[in-house]
Amino acid sequence: MLASAARAWLPHSSWMQLRNRGVMANPKVSFIVPVYNTQEFLPRCLDSLLGQTCPDIEIVVVNDGSPDDSAAIIGKYSCKDSRVRVVEKSNGGLSSARNAGMDVARGYIFDFVDSDDYVEPNLAEFLVDTFAKEHPEIVVFGAECEPAELASERIKQLLSPEARRFESFDPALLFSANAQPYVWRAAYSRELIERMSLRFAENVRFAEDVVFQLESYPLSVRTVLAPERLYHYVMQEKSLTHVFNAGAKRMDKVDAHLLVLHEVLERWDRRGLLDLCPGELVTWFLDLVVFDLARLDAGDYAAVAARVKDELEGHLAQDWPGLPAKATVRRVSDKIADGSRVSMFDAARMYLATRGLMSCLEKVISLSHWR
Repeated sequence: MLASAARAWLPHSSWMQLRNRGVMANPKVSFIVPVYNTQEFLPRCLDSLLGQTCPDIEIVVVNDGSPDDSAAIIGKYSCKDSRVRVVEKSNGGLSSARNAGMDVARGYIFDFVDSDDYVEPNLAEFLVDTFAKEHPEIVVFGAECEPAELASERIKQLLSPEARRFESFDPALLFSANAQPYVWRAAYSRELIERMSLRFAENVRFAEDVVFQLESYPLSVRTVLAPERLYHYVMQEKSLTHVFNAGAKRMDKVDAHLLVLHEVLERWDRRGLLDLCPGELVTWFLDLVVFDLARLDAGDYAAVAARVKDELEGHLAQDWPGLPAKATVRRVSDKIADGSRVSMFDAARMYLATRGLMSCLEKVISLSHWR
């Protein structure tokens, strides 16, 4: 399917020219790079990919309607190296750009790279070796944050997986093994992508990689986690995550998380996955939103609580508040279900039980910054 899409994308003359030059043999790794307004960082990103110690790669650069000079930069790189393939499209968002890249990618390993980040020169070599030796369908690796002072201890923890192999689905893969939420530190086998028709949710603009991971990880026959730090995550103050942390945008953030919950539940329902770990799923979502819920005004809180109840009850039945294993999480669930207020004390107790003292303190301190 994806190979035919690639051929359809290229004119016949270009297809024949590339084939005659030996480029059409399927590369081992397809790096998929969505681009929107990153002219300042794009050369560093592309240079890091072209400098891979394993040269058997392709770089599928998807220009998602960038109004800056990104298109010109991409054009120069594609002229310089035939491994750089360009997809031009109107702006549709990050999920749409990644999907467009997957549609034309030819490698047997798919790896997603954000265009304002960059990677270590041995990333492709590491992936090829790991897929050859371990035969996984997903490989998750570590990453460094830049500048380090912008990264919370929580983010550093999430980007530091321990060496581990999952032969079948285990809730730890999603909820405690530091394998999500960032899709750019995971590589996927083409076979898994095609077999399960995996695609990013194009209606989701915030935490879209979480939806993709929560759908794909349970479907993977074997997933390997590796501690090697092979990706450089360049943190931007202007990023959507930072903007959503501002107090004025709190309701927007809650709305975005509710859309993520809806999409995950819909996909799990279609795949028949809802019985895998419903208690952990409820705990995961409440962990995302509990502090924001506690700080909403009364009117917004009542509306959000009703929406959360409807989503969870609609997919997990009326007993969903009793599914989480921890009593502090069930207390929050019960309050949401009956419409009573979740307090900051409830939120802190839940965080203390699910994340530990240091994470709870870090969260409380960060809230004083984002009033």
